[in-house]
Amino acid sequence: MKTRTKRICLILGICLLAIALLVMLAWQWGILDAQVKAEIYVATIRQATPQTQGAIPEIRRDNTMARLSLDGRDFVGILEMPGYDLALPVGADWGESGKYPCCFFGSVYDRTLQIGATTQKGQFDFYREISVGDSVYFTDLEGNRFGYTVTQIDYESRFSQATSPREERDLTLFLKNVFGFEYIVISCDVIS
Repeated sequence: MKTRTKRICLILGICLLAIALLVMLAWQWGILDAQVKAEIYVATIRQATPQTQGAIPEIRRDNTMARLSLDGRDFVGILEMPGYDLALPVGADWGESGKYPCCFFGSVYDRTLQIGATTQKGQFDFYREISVGDSVYFTDLEGNRFGYTVTQIDYESRFSQATSPREERDLTLFLKNVFGFEYIVISCDVIS
């Protein structure tokens, strides 16, 4: 009876380890796939965008950002942090995909843009290195490249439009730490 129980436990343990390994491999494959697609999306957005030019946000009659549909997802531009060799497509609709940063609220034109992302590999996995003074760029689909400087970094237990008084900032990036229960909120001001 004891030998039989030991065998069952051993087999069960091996099965659980195999399942854990398969889950880990699937997770890593998903991250790698998202990274490859992000590079393709950025290249496609750059090809579809007119020649980029420096711009300063200014309120328009219609602050709606143009969209480009790729593989059934809408994108509004490219987010870049050259100091970290980062260029990611920005999704148009919050919650559409956790694989890429997405517009949470606002518009680049009226300085209310808030973009959410995660700290997972392939997005902002270098989040511990981000510091005040870093450069951030957002390029819209019209070829306008808006330059920003990181002015403040906060750590919060949650993030929502109602609980985040960021109206005084020109661009807000918030990152969900996938290894913790916190958000890293990066406030940016326009480079003048």
